[in-house]
Amino acid sequence: MIARVNTPARRARFRNACRGRWVLDALLPLDQQIFGKSQPGRFYAGPTLALELSGRTAWAAGHANPEELASFLAFCGCESVILDAGVCPPPTGWHRAETLTVFGLAPGKMLPLPAVEDALWSSLTLDAQPPAMTVAQALYPTDPARRDDAYSELCSKRSRGRAMVWALQQGGQTVCTVGAYAVANGQAYMACGQTAEPLRGKGIGGRLIVQMANALAAEGEHPVFLCAPERVHFYTRLGFAKLGEYVRFAAPDRKSTRLNSSHTDISRMPSSA
Repeated sequence: MIARVNTPARRARFRNACRGRWVLDALLPLDQQIFGKSQPGRFYAGPTLALELSGRTAWAAGHANPEELASFLAFCGCESVILDAGVCPPPTGWHRAETLTVFGLAPGKMLPLPAVEDALWSSLTLDAQPPAMTVAQALYPTDPARRDDAYSELCSKRSRGRAMVWALQQGGQTVCTVGAYAVANGQAYMACGQTAEPLRGKGIGGRLIVQMANALAAEGEHPVFLCAPERVHFYTRLGFAKLGEYVRFAAPDRKSTRLNSSHTDISRMPSSA
């Protein structure tokens, strides 16, 4: 039975279901630890399942009965679920919407920095501690609700040393950002790689991502992230290693649309990187 994580036994089941899973072992237990009391309706566990609800997207680690999972997700109003299809059968009636590739960089490894025009790079300033609201505003300039969610979660995690965000500034404006939004259990889950429209395609996002991954790996962390299909070649070319695949399944009445998640789209490195 899938039930709210509100007892020591269920918290143990939640952690056990995530253990050793790329991305999920960093993200889900950390979220439950920080937000479990203030947002109890966000976290659920089954005998071998950990489930986090993030907006209309659910993240699942472990496995569950497909019919029970479908019924529960429908009751919660979820439109999609991300899971390891090799471990967890999809919810009954749900359809495969998208494959998400897991990329990473082993601790101690270092990637070469991708080329960027010298004049452009010299015009940028790296801010290794940008204000959380500045980052949230850059990510969601037209969506106040998601901006506020991003701000709150980043503040909560960064104050505990569990998140790291970098930004590039040009002329006093944030033009590029990337972060490790869950640093836990030996992994650093990178996401929200975004570049301002006028500077996209010039390589600054790729360089910033590689720089951060190198810094995390040098500290003994294992940087990991999820990648949409159209960006697999990009991250392969940068030198990141493929670690596995997850699948996003959509509810029966939903088309293959992009995620809607209060995790500030940290299910992937966006294509704007």
